[in-house]
Amino acid sequence: MHKYKQLKVVVDALQDLTDDKLDLLAISMPPGTGKSTLAIFYLTWLAGKYPDEPILTGSHSNSWVRGAYDECLRIMDVKGEYLWHDVFPDVQLSSTNAKDCRIDLGKRKRFETLQFTSIGTGNAGLYRAMQLLYCDDLVSGIEVAMSRERLDKLWEIYNTDLRQRKIGRCKELHLATRWSTADIIGRLEAEYGDGDRVRFIVMPAVDENDESNFDYPYGVGFSTQFYHEQREIMDDVNWRALYMQQPIDREGRLYDPDELRRYFELPEGQPDAIISVCDTKDRGSDDCVMPVDYRYGHTYYIEAIFCDNSKPEVVDELLIQCLLRHKVQMSCFESNSAGGRVAQSVQAGVKARGGITKIET
Repeated sequence: MHKYKQLKVVVDALQDLTDDKLDLLAISMPPGTGKSTLAIFYLTWLAGKYPDEPILTGSHSNSWVRGAYDECLRIMDVKGEYLWHDVFPDVQLSSTNAKDCRIDLGKRKRFETLQFTSIGTGNAGLYRAMQLLYCDDLVSGIEVAMSRERLDKLWEIYNTDLRQRKIGRCKELHLATRWSTADIIGRLEAEYGDGDRVRFIVMPAVDENDESNFDYPYGVGFSTQFYHEQREIMDDVNWRALYMQQPIDREGRLYDPDELRRYFELPEGQPDAIISVCDTKDRGSDDCVMPVDYRYGHTYYIEAIFCDNSKPEVVDELLIQCLLRHKVQMSCFESNSAGGRVAQSVQAGVKARGGITKIET
């Protein structure tokens, strides 16, 4: 009962899913707060109530799948610490398959009561979901979340490997960290978020007062201090996604800081090329940004980055000076209404002062 306050909203939603008030339920909570454990108990409860209606569970990880399989068996163990057999005295365990992670209850069936699989292993003809399709953390982590191509592929695999295994009025339950708006839950929310038979529950690590939402009694939860310390040692992107369940679009973030190399001075000799790219600005508060790149072979040295949000005529002059100073050979300017004007003005200024830069839009 020590987690009652925090988990009651989740339990009520699971009950609504069972009572046919919902078709789709998605829950996002920080790690270690009990969401997967509660979902596994829910699986064993559904299996006892409807042993002849297969349940399919999918995750990104083989180890998680095996752990969930073992935990279900532990809960249903007649000699174990739980009283599952007292609740379902007439339901008997008919078969188990540790290799394929399958548990059958009641009469033997082609598709067992509880089936577990890792996504992407090819499930055509091997599994069925009649009572529930349960997906737990289909996005394996930040590496997948940072790649739109990999997220697109994951969405395709989810639809072919898992969703197509549903038959009848099968319900869906999703538990996941919200890494990206293009992850599975994000796409489902975009597609069905306004429906009255879907529910998306988000419970962040800290509330609006910056206090822990999961400071369970008896020392089993996470204190406000713990979350504050985690926030201090993590970068903002990971903290917001993993703990606050705030998906961040990373499409424009091409490089992780740890992937960038640093240098003290340029190599000897002349570079093969000096180029730049300019994100222009019009009147307003945004910045004009232009990195200047010195290319040596296949290595690129960002020798300078121009960034300014002054008036357009001031920015134009500063851009001209930057291109002349670095003897930029070619530059590409953003091709919008403001960019066209800036490119024309800067090109004229560079040419008038004997510069060599050729500007394209």
